[in-house]
Amino acid sequence: MATTHPGTRAPRGYADVVFGSGDVVAEYVIDEFVGSGSSAEVYRAHQRGSTSPVALKILLTGTSDPARVRERFDREFTIASLLDHPNIVRMHDRGEIADPADQNRSDATVLWTTMEYVDGVPAAELVVGRPAEPDVATISALGTQIADALDYAHRSDILHRDVKPANIIVSTAAGSPRAVLTDFGIAQLLDDTRPLARNGRVQGSIAYAAPELLTAQQLSPATDLYAFAASLFELFTGEPPFPRSTAFAITYAHLHDRMPPLTRARPWLPSSLNSVFAKALAKNADDRYETCAEFVEIVVRSLRDVPVPQPRPSRRWLRRRAQPPTT
Repeated sequence: MATTHPGTRAPRGYADVVFGSGDVVAEYVIDEFVGSGSSAEVYRAHQRGSTSPVALKILLTGTSDPARVRERFDREFTIASLLDHPNIVRMHDRGEIADPADQNRSDATVLWTTMEYVDGVPAAELVVGRPAEPDVATISALGTQIADALDYAHRSDILHRDVKPANIIVSTAAGSPRAVLTDFGIAQLLDDTRPLARNGRVQGSIAYAAPELLTAQQLSPATDLYAFAASLFELFTGEPPFPRSTAFAITYAHLHDRMPPLTRARPWLPSSLNSVFAKALAKNADDRYETCAEFVEIVVRSLRDVPVPQPRPSRRWLRRRAQPPTT
């Protein structure tokens, strides 16, 4: 049954009820609540008869747009299941059960999927502002691994379309950083001709959105490269390339404004990185690097032997670390 979970927040639009430790969803026993986002709850769980942990993702259909929720759920599982890469989350199983929080409606359901459990935190946890300094070694390892994952997906004719720090989980459980790309909810096949937006609204995270995505033009691997470069920009500097106060202003900046130099936020970074990121974040997709790996190789090479100031934890960092990872 569903139980109230003290100290956690249920997703917006859902009843203030989440599953608790010991509850069972299909054949999976919940161990603990991990985090929640705007449309999902994530738990660490295990299948009956097994001790191996899995990530159990719950999407409820009790929203204003249940068809869209179901479509995104199906898309994430179907597309991610086509990929087999050490830095892309592995999908296991999926299903649908009656919603235990709404016994009065026979059509109320809970959609669930299980995937690889990564014992880590979102890369967004690595974003720090001054006086704190970025963890260059971890960011470089993260960048190399996610670049390889994205290039693999692109060779498989799949676009992620929502690359951002919050969708990259970083684990150090094995002693060295391992980054895993997650959330393929708005991914698409390269030959998919369905509309890229609904009612004029862009699907994806606008802070990392390429100009062609914002203007509903043809997408390509260069679209993911742009979002990936914007993500690394934020990890290095503490802010995305175009921090603005409104969605309109952010969109305008992606389409028209020059990329600010990384050295403005981090003067100790090599100035050569300014032109490297300018190319990766070029307005015209054809002007960007051919692959994500090509871009990251230049970034990592530029950072070799660069003295990094001693990181100092900030209050913001401490607050972020106290929060559970979200989806």
